Amino acid sequence: MQGFTKALLALVVSFVGLAGVAHAQSQSSSQQLPFPFSNAPSATARQGGEVPVMGGASQGGMGANPFASISQTQASAAAPVADQAPQPLNANKPLTPFQQFVLEATGRRLPNFGDSALQKELPRDRGNQPVATDYEIGPGDEINIRVWGAININTRAVVDREGQLSIPTVGTFPVAGVRASGLDDFLKAEMGKVYKNFNLSASLGKLGGVNIYVAGQALLPGMHTVSSTSTLASVLFNVAQPGINGSYRNVQLKRGGQTVASFDLYQLLREGVLTGDRKLQSGDVVFVGSAGPRVALNIEGPAAAIFELKPGETLSDVLALSGADTTLLRQDTVLLEGFNPSNPAAPRAVEQLAYQRAVNEVKLKDGDIVTLFAVRREFANAVTLKGAVADPARYPYMPGMTVADLIPNTDVLIQPSYFKKKNALVGVVEEAEEQEKNTAPSNLQQVLAKENNPDSRIEVIRETVRSLVDQINWEYAVIERLDKREIKPLVVPFNLKKAMARDPQHNLVLQPGDIVTVFSTKDADIPKSRKTALVKVVGEVKSPGFYQVVPGETLRDVLVKAGGLTEDAYLFGTRLMRKSIQQQQEEQYQRALEQAERLLLAASNSNAASALNAADAANVQAQTQKQQLYLERLKTRRPDGRVVLDVPPKAMAIAELPPLVLDDGDTITIPTVPGQVGIFGSVFTQGAFAYEGGKTVFDYLNMAGGAAKSADDGSIFVLRANGTVDSAQQGWVPFVSGLHGRRALPGDVIYVPEDFERVSFMKGLLDISQIFYQVGLGAAAIKAIQD
Repeated sequence: MQGFTKALLALVVSFVGLAGVAHAQSQSSSQQLPFPFSNAPSATARQGGEVPVMGGASQGGMGANPFASISQTQASAAAPVADQAPQPLNANKPLTPFQQFVLEATGRRLPNFGDSALQKELPRDRGNQPVATDYEIGPGDEINIRVWGAININTRAVVDREGQLSIPTVGTFPVAGVRASGLDDFLKAEMGKVYKNFNLSASLGKLGGVNIYVAGQALLPGMHTVSSTSTLASVLFNVAQPGINGSYRNVQLKRGGQTVASFDLYQLLREGVLTGDRKLQSGDVVFVGSAGPRVALNIEGPAAAIFELKPGETLSDVLALSGADTTLLRQDTVLLEGFNPSNPAAPRAVEQLAYQRAVNEVKLKDGDIVTLFAVRREFANAVTLKGAVADPARYPYMPGMTVADLIPNTDVLIQPSYFKKKNALVGVVEEAEEQEKNTAPSNLQQVLAKENNPDSRIEVIRETVRSLVDQINWEYAVIERLDKREIKPLVVPFNLKKAMARDPQHNLVLQPGDIVTVFSTKDADIPKSRKTALVKVVGEVKSPGFYQVVPGETLRDVLVKAGGLTEDAYLFGTRLMRKSIQQQQEEQYQRALEQAERLLLAASNSNAASALNAADAANVQAQTQKQQLYLERLKTRRPDGRVVLDVPPKAMAIAELPPLVLDDGDTITIPTVPGQVGIFGSVFTQGAFAYEGGKTVFDYLNMAGGAAKSADDGSIFVLRANGTVDSAQQGWVPFVSGLHGRRALPGDVIYVPEDFERVSFMKGLLDISQIFYQVGLGAAAIKAIQD
């Protein structure tokens, strides 16, 4: 146990110094958008354009497809069954030759416009489809019939290939061509020829399919069985999808050798028009024509795609089809890459065109790649103000504009949050002041409780007052500027206070695009001499409250600001609490507790192993439990950040206090003269005794009945009201207590420990208590022992 105590003592003492602070820096990386035209190619123009022609690009109408000679891969035909498993379609569709060409030219894999609308799988069951009221009954359709009354029938009947329907006990009659909306009336009329006085209900069940043929440049050519409700448009989305060279704008319906309808998928997708759609019949042929001229729209965002053109369509039509937001496009330039058959050695040429001409006049050709750029984010007449300001925003730039023009007065620097916090502060202050009024301590136990449980509401006031407005860093602000000649960012620092005073050295002339940033003192650790400190003064002063102190002001200065002392002030007990000290003590305290637990475990295991009998083992276990209980109580205590002041016991004037420079957040408490002296530990009567001037420490021990038989007279110590400790071990005279002749002072706490040899674990607790007192626990540690 002695080893545990000494190790713990050494550990905690080593923590008294300042703790190092590790700073972690994070690095951020930027990514560029994968738009492939960050560096524009050299400018060329079509013949007759604003820019001289380079490369001899041809003009005119729709040219021949330059990819017609490239072989294509046809998907094998499938013979679907009504309830077959889903079959993958365009999910594995290969790139068209033009898609591959665009990928190699731009680095982007552009989809064919319309691909996203096509189904990726064939449906499992094309029979159970909802039908329109005008649907005509046909061969293979299933009809559910229920009849009750004079006759009862509940059956399912299927229309045969001749269009006949057979119903048991009724007969056979033609039903093909009857509309779904008139099915009940038709069946009642037919059955009414045989029966009277009955009711009937009929509904369509599984619909029969029709066999159609898909031909041309289709993804799945061949014969397909589709629902009898199918139309030309509906099969285009599944079994009649265009193949890699198939057209999205020329899908024909052939019946009896004649073209009876033609369908344009683009018209449906962009205009919602079903022009040319027809219901399919058995034997119909859906013919997918070859794709017309195709152009690639290379643009940022989802509008980028490959489009199939019809005669006469321009870039304006392509943009309308794509859904691109043209307001976000640069209006000054368009790049157009196309084929130039007149130069076989280099058949591709690029031209740079004016936007309006490219959109409305230039005729696009098969194989063209059109590149449009996003609008620049640059403002021609704006400067930006941001940081610790009232209204961060972009403001209009005027020639000759300076920092003082942008920030003409301090109103620009008062943030809206100030007024919100200020309005909310009234209720907080009233509530906290009322709570403080009702919690005045009246005895030693309340003193101890208040020491370990500071008033959090008062702290709320302090933090709210301090954070009402961000303190401006007047000495440092910056202008961020782009050096367009060197293409590099520039940071130009200046003194904000001098700039607003129109000092020509700091009131810098702004340029369009500049970003002016104002910092608060929170943004950087500015020198202490430029920080504003707010301290709290309470207790026996004439004007308790919060006071702002300028750099260099001391404890004496702020007590003068508070109106001076009252006649009941006890300067010897002055308490100065500092947040920075509390944080350091908290770190030390936590480390000491963790080390104490490890040492306690090691000591307990060692003592248990050396126990000679059951009685020794029980004694070790009892000591361990007491020590563990004591450590658990210490975990509930927290350091208060007290700065011990060297004050004469009989000090009466402010000038007798040390000239300690104050920090932001300090709390100064001037107590009243205590009327008691506390005595705890191994004495006959523990408690608080009325203070009487002139009595010594041992006089009060005698009043408590003296030390008990188990006490250690040589280790008695006294906690003074100013935070210092006097002990019996102080002094150099052999065999004379260091407390001999020492007078007791108001507010003293006298502690008599147990004899070290008789109760070994009490020695450990005593040493621990003394150490924890030094890191700011004070009377709390004694209270933990006492409990």
